[in-house]
Amino acid sequence: MTPLKSGGFVWLLAHDLRQSRRSFFSAFGKAGGFKIGAMLASVIVALHLVAAGVVAGLGGVAPDGVAAWFAAGALATLTWMVAQGLTGAMRTIYARGDFDLLFASPIAPSAVLASRALAIAAEGAASALLLLAPLADMGALLGHPSWLAIYPAICATAFAGAGLGLALALGLFLAFGPRRARLFSQIAATLIGASFVFGAQVINMLPAHAREAALDMLTRSAPGSWLAHDGLLYLPARAALGEPKAVPLWALSGLAIFTVAVVACAPVFASAAASASGSAASGGGRRAERAFRSGLRANLRAKERRLVLRDPWLLSQILMQILYTLPMSVVLWRSGTIAGSPAIAFGPAIVAITAQMAGALAWVALSGEDAPDFLATAPIDRRDLDRGKLEAMALPILAVLALPLLGLALAAPFGALTTLAFSLGAGASAALVNLWRQAPAPRRMVLRRHSQSKLVGLIEHVVSFLWAIACALAIFGSWTALIPLALAAFALWLNRPRRTPPMRAAAA
Repeated sequence: MTPLKSGGFVWLLAHDLRQSRRSFFSAFGKAGGFKIGAMLASVIVALHLVAAGVVAGLGGVAPDGVAAWFAAGALATLTWMVAQGLTGAMRTIYARGDFDLLFASPIAPSAVLASRALAIAAEGAASALLLLAPLADMGALLGHPSWLAIYPAICATAFAGAGLGLALALGLFLAFGPRRARLFSQIAATLIGASFVFGAQVINMLPAHAREAALDMLTRSAPGSWLAHDGLLYLPARAALGEPKAVPLWALSGLAIFTVAVVACAPVFASAAASASGSAASGGGRRAERAFRSGLRANLRAKERRLVLRDPWLLSQILMQILYTLPMSVVLWRSGTIAGSPAIAFGPAIVAITAQMAGALAWVALSGEDAPDFLATAPIDRRDLDRGKLEAMALPILAVLALPLLGLALAAPFGALTTLAFSLGAGASAALVNLWRQAPAPRRMVLRRHSQSKLVGLIEHVVSFLWAIACALAIFGSWTALIPLALAAFALWLNRPRRTPPMRAAAA
């Protein structure tokens, strides 16, 4: 086999794809190739079985309805690709440490950028095809061979998403500078990726007549309107459905967006990477000295809160869970069923959100410590250390809960008081689980903290679920609320430390 020419575009692309492959397999930990292959094969088979049911269900839907479903899928895929492209572009600018070497070599920055952007597009296409390729395969087997066009449509969407994400990343970089662009890009990527879910929930929250009018406008648009099924906005959906003219047109559109973005961003890409490297290395100048607060725990609380305030992305990722949960509570409230009461609709959700926030922030304070060796050797009692860290995390949680609890108190005072009591209990339980089962890891792993120990994640979710059920029963005024409370207490008792835990090892 002829080796690739060093420094060439294909050589760079092969290197970036190899890095993507290594990053993918690292998510499986120490599992061997055979085990990873068996897991992937099982997932693929299961997805094909689910896709067969979906295809059978769409068999009785009118063509306009099928087009609407494909349009929704195309929109969700495009927003996901743009979010992934934005994240990948910022990771390329900040996280990769080989730019000094590459830009000092006789390689054009445009080739480096094109290679990285192609790797981002390949990652996006692979993640989308894992979920949507079974739909194309089963559709072809069950009488819809044109659905195989999902493959080229996804590839075109990946190119378009990578190009748009790259352009948006560099736009944020130029607008906010190297120190703030990373935060804004991470928040923007989260919002873009979740925009389809938010939009669907907003439609569900509309009054019945407005919701029916919106759905009718989307599914049965008048010919010639901007939402017409033969218009440009439906081009990705028409391409996925296999229309002969739409497939090449969407493919050319995706390639054009990708090419224009790479060509336009190449001149500023090298300077952006250099600025990001410089901003990471600089200390930001000399700051005014501040006196230490009196007392050990006061200093610990100040230190932990300052670390959280310096990392707003951490709170933004945790708060995104609220945006996913509260709209569903609004739907339950408006449904007129047993959950039509505001206290029943929102109380358990607030309890569950409190437990999630408490578990995440407790893990950050206890297991995400940046200087474990320094604290382990300090003349400080371990219990005082952990108690001060947990006290510091209580203030952000209470600040987030204040507004929804105030709104709930205006509608149902007793429900708000009950929700507050059970929220405090759920938060304390989640914090105890992370106190007793510490797993040191970098702070950026907060959203994947349960990958180290599935047991801790299971216990945390079970306990929070039990507290939410108990809250709902207590709002109803039923004494059976004591049953889930007893089960939660029993789960905590089973997982209590049997002995004083040893000093933590250095964070990975």
